[in-house]
Amino acid sequence: MEIEEKMADKPEDWPANARECTLEAICEKVEEFRENPSYKTKEVLLSLVCNHDLNQSTGIGLMRVTEYEVAIINYLYMVGAVHQINSLKVYLYDLITETTRLQKIMSWCNPVLGANDEEGVRICTYEEGLMLPLKLYHFAYHKYTIEKELSFAEQLFSVVNEIVKVSRTEDEIDSIAFAYSSLLYDISNMYGSKKERIWEFTREELLELFELEAKLLKKNNQSPIVRPTKGVLIMQISNFILKSRNNYNEDYICKYLPKDVARASITNHQIWMKKTELLNDKREQKVIPEFFGDTSWIKYDWVKNIDFTATRTYYVSCFSKEINSDEMQNDYGQCLYGYKNDRIIDLVAPIGIMKLKKKDGADNDLPDTMERPYISQVIAFDVLYDEIEAKKELEYLFDVINMFDMSNAEKKQFLQEILQYWILSVKDYKWHEEKERRYVIFLYDNYDYKEIEFDDTFLKIKTSLFLTPDFIIGDNPGRWEIMRQLDAKRKALFSREYLLCTDCLMQDHDAAVMRMPKVCPVCGSSNIKMVYHEE
Repeated sequence: MEIEEKMADKPEDWPANARECTLEAICEKVEEFRENPSYKTKEVLLSLVCNHDLNQSTGIGLMRVTEYEVAIINYLYMVGAVHQINSLKVYLYDLITETTRLQKIMSWCNPVLGANDEEGVRICTYEEGLMLPLKLYHFAYHKYTIEKELSFAEQLFSVVNEIVKVSRTEDEIDSIAFAYSSLLYDISNMYGSKKERIWEFTREELLELFELEAKLLKKNNQSPIVRPTKGVLIMQISNFILKSRNNYNEDYICKYLPKDVARASITNHQIWMKKTELLNDKREQKVIPEFFGDTSWIKYDWVKNIDFTATRTYYVSCFSKEINSDEMQNDYGQCLYGYKNDRIIDLVAPIGIMKLKKKDGADNDLPDTMERPYISQVIAFDVLYDEIEAKKELEYLFDVINMFDMSNAEKKQFLQEILQYWILSVKDYKWHEEKERRYVIFLYDNYDYKEIEFDDTFLKIKTSLFLTPDFIIGDNPGRWEIMRQLDAKRKALFSREYLLCTDCLMQDHDAAVMRMPKVCPVCGSSNIKMVYHEE
């Protein structure tokens, strides 16, 4: 990475604060993943970018935002896009959020300190240097945190409309359309950390944001059914609607495993995922198609006669949001692996290898072929068990699709592609006590993947998921190895004090901020302690 040579000069005192240290470490681990893509290098990278707690990071060091830092942020954003490391891009939005907020707080101190700060609450290096989606986000969040009058969704809507009003040329319209669509797609990949609450838009806010996007695309003469716009829209719409179920997944997520599987996971480092047609519910994928047998509840003619034929192979892993349930342990296994958020998505995603060929006219120094690793597509959702609620949500989906400038045939095709995996998200009411959360993997026949195995029933993916959970409950035969792995991870990432439960191994940076709790907030154990430094 030659940022200092090609994009900006590296300050002599770099890194001068915790944020710069973290960015430096992320750059290093990104390069390791690109050069040696594996579940191990992926886990290390994700550990740096998937913070959950509000007080997990420290702001120690010099308060500044240099051109070099902006260059690194832009570089990492491009890497995240090229290699489909969505958590990396989400982290950058979180970083901009935190830095913008800190700049506001620092501006309050300037009169007291006698500082002559020309920027004040502004961050000129962000305004001048960030890539368009990140810059748009900075402007919107800056107004949101300064004015404190509107929700973030309303502020984003307002800022984009203001920009559109003063945009005169085709290039200007194209720029804001690209920035806005990219921003919505990027934050739709949020994984449920506490820092992302402002992105948890209501369904009403989402309608306004999608409508604005539809108008922008039309104004830009940009077809919603042409790649890459089509893929971005499909995932963006699906992510927001599915994640907005049950209040954006604020509950813990867990996986129940029998002891023999838990024991095997310590050595094989795998998660096994079934093909959708082999799941244990005989009515799997039948509930939603049955809704369309009677179309009296559907107001759009283009929604009729939907084809539910599968167009690709899907694999599903089933988790639960029912923590420490005796019934779930009896049915699925005594060993509970718990997670605070959806970092599960990237941990279970296979690593794909994209093979690129040099195009005519390309630089002679480039190789004829090149392999590029990427993190495969995974979509996550809570399962719905109520027919009325499921139909209401589908009607909402129809309304969203209908906003975009497409023919009725194109809208129908667009919907059919979304329903390919949507049909996995609704089950009969009798399963409701399981509070199931699903992770669906998209695999393509003509792509190569690393560290996966197939048999007649399972897709087996190498992962650190069962080595570094956020907590465990039950008599787990792999407990000592999990403790060893988590201990090493905590020491490597330590930045400030945290609460530790020595029973379930939960680490929490927020639980003891105001006062020390008497019991663990996860398992209820009194065997808790504060960790102030790592040895």
